[in-house]
Amino acid sequence: PDSELRATIESMTTGYPLAVMAPTIAEYDKEVAALIVGIAKKESNWGKRVPVDPSGADCYNYWGFKGAGARGVAMGHGCFGTPEEAVRAVGNRIAELVALRKTSEPKNFTIWKCGSSCATHSPESVRKWLADVDLYYRQIVKNQRHKKTPGRFSGIIEKQTNT
Repeated sequence: PDSELRATIESMTTGYPLAVMAPTIAEYDKEVAALIVGIAKKESNWGKRVPVDPSGADCYNYWGFKGAGARGVAMGHGCFGTPEEAVRAVGNRIAELVALRKTSEPKNFTIWKCGSSCATHSPESVRKWLADVDLYYRQIVKNQRHKKTPGRFSGIIEKQTNT
């Protein structure tokens, strides 16, 4: 994992349940990690609003992920057995979407908010979702911009400085 990326995520999420997931999130390229963090902020306030299982235990689903986890489904969302399982399920799905779309820009991820169509969502709610995810995405990508991160989805163009 990228220790600088991990430190950035831990610093941003201190005091939130998502913070314990920082080491696993940092295993992903910075763009995917940035989407994991940005979507979690919007969907659950980094783990403060979450689905729970019948006993009241946290399902570790901070992203509104609909697929089943090791503990099945609770409240219409996946219920994962561990924080690591949750991050890997969500992170792998986001990585797939990034590869399919050939971009990690949040504006290309309305599928996460709306599913196959945003017709039943107000344009304002979609705009707000994208803007909020983008805010946290940019904080991570910008903070990590100066360093190249190897991996399948790296390739951000480095800023050139005129000297």
